[in-house]
Formats: sequence, structure tokens, C-alpha cells
Amino acid sequence: MTRARLAKRRNNLTIERIKFDGDGGDLFFTLTVGFDAAGKVGEIFISGLKFGSTLDALMADAAVAISRLLQSGTSATELAASMGRLGDQRPASLLGAAVDAAAEVERGE
Repeated sequence: MTRARLAKRRNNLTIERIKFDGDGGDLFFTLTVGFDAAGKVGEIFISGLKFGSTLDALMADAAVAISRLLQSGTSATELAASMGRLGDQRPASLLGAAVDAAAEVERGE
């Protein structure tokens, strides 16, 4: 499917202090979800990690890749279903936690 570019000005929702239970301790981050003209989730931004860290750069790049998938017709719920899970069904990664949160927004939760 062709990528649907988003308008330069668009609605968004920011969710602060999302918690990811990492094996090295809890990580908190902020997720901003951008919407297309029809109100569908069209992009994500992940912030709030230590600025300039490898993890910060990795999550920024991953958010771009996820956003491109969203703009190409894959829903956040579909992406969340394909992310790695722990035995209790929690996300296995910080990126999985971010996509789960975007899917919750998509479903209106």
C-alpha cells in the first residue's frame, strides 16, 4: 500500500509517564500519537528517555519506522498484536509498550 502523508498541522494526543517494566528497572517515557485527517492513528513519537542516549536514538528511529507502517495502512492494533510478549502477555520491549499504548488510543480506551 502507498504511504498516506499526514497534513502539516494535525491533531495529537500526548500520554505522559507510560511505564515499561524492564529487566533493569522501570523506564518511564512519553508517547505522542498523531492523527490523520480521518482521525486514525498515523504517527507516534517517543520521548522522555535520557536525551542523547543510545536508547533515546533507537526509540526515535523505531517511532519513525512504526509511523511509516501506520501511514501505509497497518493499524496500531495489528502492530501491537505482532510485538513480542512476555509469558504474562506484557510487552517484551519499550517499543512494544509504546505500540500497545497507541493501539489503546486507536480503540478509544
